[in-house]
Amino acid sequence: MTAAEQRRDEEHFRKVEGAMLHVEDAARRLDEAARDLKKEAAAAHLVAALETAAGALRADHSRLVKSVYWGAPADGQGELIAAADQQQRLAS
Repeated sequence: MTAAEQRRDEEHFRKVEGAMLHVEDAARRLDEAARDLKKEAAAAHLVAALETAAGALRADHSRLVKSVYWGAPADGQGELIAAADQQQRLAS
């Protein structure tokens, strides 16, 4: 790998890591909003909506981290993993 290719790859990873930080921050903000609404005795469906969204973002973040740092399986397992993740999200 040339120095130019390495710099390009590092820049790509910086962009991806920045996006991952935004997703993580959004999940944290959703959790904070849910906690605040609970303290203020807000409607339960509003709290649940925020908590569900935070959980979904965390699941997406986890999938993103795995796919970026460990890559998707080449043997078709990626589709099975995605289906399992979807089932987990529906169950929560």
